[in-house]
Amino acid sequence: MDKLASLYRSAQLYTHNAHNAAHGPTFLEDHEFLGELYPAYESAYDSLVERMIQQGAPVDFSAILANAVSGMNGLADPALFPDTMIFAVIQNLERQICAEIDAILEAQTTGTQNLLAGLADESEARQYKIGQRIKP
Repeated sequence: MDKLASLYRSAQLYTHNAHNAAHGPTFLEDHEFLGELYPAYESAYDSLVERMIQQGAPVDFSAILANAVSGMNGLADPALFPDTMIFAVIQNLERQICAEIDAILEAQTTGTQNLLAGLADESEARQYKIGQRIKP
């Protein structure tokens, strides 16, 4: 679950930066939506890490953060790119989150499967909203 935790932390950091860098004709809507995203990712990260701790798994917070920051390398800088590219990056992060959940789901306890299914459900709802935002 470390990889999933790193993905959530990457998404949280990226969307917080995008929230701060929002500008232009869609500023109000984008700023508000991005302002909802980064705390959602932070909450998911917290829930996931707390579950890892409850399960007695060793949690290397430094490694999770290092992987999260490393995962942000090469992503479009929110301050430099058009808003549609920023949302495309976020959409891709959401897809990676769901793919990772799918990859680890069956090996988990029923309670953890429920947590992960809830996180996937939230991600799919965000993907729909983001898809509407970037739709031509």
